[in-house]
Amino acid sequence: MKKLLYILLLLPFATIAQEKPTVNGYKTYLDNKQVDITHYFIDPANVANVHTDKTNKEVHITRKEQTELVCLADILKEIKKDGANAVIVVNDNLIQKPEAYYMEDNSLSSMSIEKVNEVTRIKITTKNVGEN
Repeated sequence: MKKLLYILLLLPFATIAQEKPTVNGYKTYLDNKQVDITHYFIDPANVANVHTDKTNKEVHITRKEQTELVCLADILKEIKKDGANAVIVVNDNLIQKPEAYYMEDNSLSSMSIEKVNEVTRIKITTKNVGEN
């Protein structure tokens, strides 16, 4: 009985901790899935519609084509297979937690790979560099 009481008391805090961050108090949805849009790099030309619901404080972004979103951690895994130490820099910002960042393939403007002091640096510039 005591365990059940603890679970019931802690459950609301666990639920709150799992909520996605908001931007200016607005929840953001990409193709009907709530996301932390600050961690997504999408092609501006692939955006079909942006709808702002001021009543519910939500922003809904719909893409023209449901292209695959690549997790930046997957890119690092491929580089690290060879035992290399690597980092990803997107739009001149070092990505600290690549497992939380996603990118559309067609959002890339340029990409370069360079080795600096035994560290492979993957430098990516996106098409919406001025909007991040």
